[in-house]
Amino acid sequence: MPFLDLPKDKISIWYTTNLRNDSIANLDRNKPTLLILHGMFLNTRFLAPQFNDPRLSDNFNLIAYDAMSCGKTKNPVSPQNDLWCQAALIAQVSFELKLPPFHLMANGMNPVAAALRFNILFPGRCLSLSLNSIPGPLDIDWCAKAYTDLLQMWSFAPNLEQIEEACMEVAFFLFGENVLTKEQTDEVIGMWMQAWPPGRRSHLLDIAALISGRVPLTQAEYDRITVPTFLVTGDSSVVHTIQMAEQLQESLRNTRGGCKLQVIRGGQECLHLPQSSAGFVNRFLWQFVNSIEKDNQEANFVAPPLPKKLSDYMKGGLDVLAELMDDQKVKKREAKSIFSFCRAPAEGVKGMEAFIGQFKNGEKQAFSPLGKDGQPLR
Repeated sequence: MPFLDLPKDKISIWYTTNLRNDSIANLDRNKPTLLILHGMFLNTRFLAPQFNDPRLSDNFNLIAYDAMSCGKTKNPVSPQNDLWCQAALIAQVSFELKLPPFHLMANGMNPVAAALRFNILFPGRCLSLSLNSIPGPLDIDWCAKAYTDLLQMWSFAPNLEQIEEACMEVAFFLFGENVLTKEQTDEVIGMWMQAWPPGRRSHLLDIAALISGRVPLTQAEYDRITVPTFLVTGDSSVVHTIQMAEQLQESLRNTRGGCKLQVIRGGQECLHLPQSSAGFVNRFLWQFVNSIEKDNQEANFVAPPLPKKLSDYMKGGLDVLAELMDDQKVKKREAKSIFSFCRAPAEGVKGMEAFIGQFKNGEKQAFSPLGKDGQPLR
């Protein structure tokens, strides 16, 4: 299976495509290219509804990668990791894979936030944004407390019963109530047991900290996003509410053609996965991307050229970051490291380093919900 090594940060990104032999060399330049960011606490395996839909797989070059600490991707747990670093990861992966200008689909809280920040730092490479299950700038208070409690309950579970209870609660937050089939639920929870047992709780923290540590974008930052954008939300979501999507739509006031919003009746969370909503998400995506491609052809749109060197491309993003932070010293950071894009204050990084230390303490001796064969005990 294909891996992309990012040696500066000791990260090895696992990616998948619908191309022959998973080779980017087989990318069809006559088709639109779609980069997909999978849902939070999932991996590319759970993009099957998109990769198996002929509307997408037959008409687009599909590319997806396992996010940090997810799936087969390997990475250190860094106290500097934040959503701006994740935006830089999108830039570095797309550059190193030599993708042409692409359409970007993001699903759920962290991916949506990272996709927005990518378009602020690196304008010009993304042809359109399709965002599903729209988060608010900050969590609803009861959600934030529930996330914190469940993180502790899951990470430090002393037995199988407690980790199963935590997983069922997390499943409600991520997907909603009674929207996944029993087989899908079993598959997700089985994956969680293998990916983030208490013995890998620091990697679970690596993902969860992106939620609690996010800082809302300013209106001036939103105004930098001009790419055509399509939002999809559900009218029955208690975590990603319609009001959150409407707020983002209002904030994205400079997008070409106006930011569009589609509401799925009965839709809850993580809309790209459940059978009840994935088909709608795919249809909206297919129609939107085709409309943008048609508009671009009629306007003879040509994306700005990409620098030949990764360091030059990433330095462009650091220049934007320095302007946003009003700190010229940011321009001197190591351009090839995604962690150079961290916007957390020094005291925040120090606190996160201590938090990671707490999670790593006793990690190797923690309870395992897996048998000797590496499979969940039940």
